[in-house]
Parts: sequence; structure tokens; C-alpha cells
Amino acid sequence: MSVKITRRRLAAVALGSTAAIRSAQPQAAATGQPEDLNAAAKEQIRKNSEAMDKVDLPMATEPAFQFKA
Repeated sequence: MSVKITRRRLAAVALGSTAAIRSAQPQAAATGQPEDLNAAAKEQIRKNSEAMDKVDLPMATEPAFQFKA
């Protein structure tokens, strides 16, 4: 069973999602999200790096692919 999507329905969905994103932006400041997205991204990378450092991976482990120049 295939569902036929018309251009009008696709446009309505796109406009609806855009409106939802725009209405969520003022709420982001109220929920405590940082204003500086660059600083937040750097903090997330730092946290992810610390989490990866906790994993012990032996040197004998081979990657799933090979680098070739």
C-alpha cells in the first residue's frame, strides 16, 4: 500500500515544521539552553572525548577499513 503525497501536503508539512522550530527557539532560552552554541558544541565535544578516554581499546584492534594513499 503506497501513500501518495501531494505537493500541497508536502508544503504544509514543511511550513508546519518551520513554524514549530521558530516557536521553539524563544522557549530554548527559558529552558536553560546556552546562548552561545559554539561554546555548547565545544563543551559537548569535550565531554564526548572524556567518555571515549574511559574505554580501553587494545592496540591490536584493527579498524573496519584500511587507509590507502
